[in-house]
Amino acid sequence: MTSAYFSAEVTESCLDHIDRFDGEINAYIAVMADSARQRARAVESQIERGDIQGLLAGMPVSVKDCIDVAGVPCTNGSQFFKNYVPNEDASIVTALRAAGAVIVGKTNLHEFAFGSTTQNPHFGPTRNPWNLEHIPSGSSGGAGAAVAARMCVGAVGSDTGGSVRTPAALNGVTGLRPSLGSIPMSGSKTQICPAIDTVGPLGLSVDIVARLFAVMAFYDDTDVNSVCHTWDNYLARLGDGVADLTLGLPEAYFFDDLGPGVGEAVEAGARLLEKAGAKLKPVRLEAAETVHADVMPMVWADAYQYHRDRVEGEPERFGQDVRDRLRLGRDVSGRDYAEALRHKARWNRTVDRVFSEVDIILTPTSPVTAPSLIDSQNMLATTHHLTRFTFPFSWACLPGLSVPCGLSSEGLPIGMLLNGRPFEEGVLFRAGYAYQSET
Repeated sequence: MTSAYFSAEVTESCLDHIDRFDGEINAYIAVMADSARQRARAVESQIERGDIQGLLAGMPVSVKDCIDVAGVPCTNGSQFFKNYVPNEDASIVTALRAAGAVIVGKTNLHEFAFGSTTQNPHFGPTRNPWNLEHIPSGSSGGAGAAVAARMCVGAVGSDTGGSVRTPAALNGVTGLRPSLGSIPMSGSKTQICPAIDTVGPLGLSVDIVARLFAVMAFYDDTDVNSVCHTWDNYLARLGDGVADLTLGLPEAYFFDDLGPGVGEAVEAGARLLEKAGAKLKPVRLEAAETVHADVMPMVWADAYQYHRDRVEGEPERFGQDVRDRLRLGRDVSGRDYAEALRHKARWNRTVDRVFSEVDIILTPTSPVTAPSLIDSQNMLATTHHLTRFTFPFSWACLPGLSVPCGLSSEGLPIGMLLNGRPFEEGVLFRAGYAYQSET
């Protein structure tokens, strides 16, 4: 398990990596070097005196630039908010600081978090640290790239259809989409589809992500979707193994039409967990191949409604890809929206039935490794493809943990996605930790 505390040298190393590599990767919109150094030294002094017990003491953490950090511009990756400077921290940032985290900067994102390439026309494209000619996915592409390039140890992202999980997979780090409502969204100006929007942590390993989640998950009355829930002490059980768990492997769709090496790596990951004691069980998720398209009108309509005044009044201030995607919601009727809700309800029941037989549904996080910059120029098509396997579990409001499970023949990371029942993040952490302990 990662050390309980992080020295000021760890923050200095992350800032050094930012200086050396971020000119090419462009993971950050704003770097808070001076305040990070000051905070890291202060925390280190507290640690030496024995005055701090925080779960994140000294941990360098980045925050996606759609979440408020007091006194630092929060652009949302857009021209509309480039001069917005919040006076207060978002509640999760307050919690991170209280737990001893060192905030090192604000990470780049797809404009208004509405795309999966993080090729931002206003603040520049983010590149994948494993190959600068490839994308980092998105919309939390800066967060994933920053962790992968050791520009931070942990990161705060957000996830609607896959925006934590696919950057985690394509950048070779760990990322969690939590159960809906477990982490408050207050202090964020970016909304896409409130029925499935959430904040989520990324990190170098499962135990780091678990610690971040333990700090970030709490009830906040100012967030209308926040849920009051008490988790068991899953941190104490990370090393308990998987002998009591049954993992479901879908027989269709989730292992179809994969990029080279993806299926083999994920299946090898499943076999490793089986060797560690878990049971594998084939499962069928009926209508998985259509649910993505069936429910997408909800996202289009919600995003358009939120941005309607901007997209109709000042369309030239948007990047073309996001403007075009927002306009997909213009013509979604009430009937279309209601039909999407019915599809979502039927899909949720399908998933519930499967979870009566298994503890985790295991799939690839994304069907492919990171596409090249050239091959991802069509943002709509790229986003749809990268989120084929993540969006269905977003519709069901389930937690999902993406864990790196190998490299393609081109040397690009592959992610394995562990999906669990609502509020059973601890089960996912235990399985992910068991996998990483064996690798």
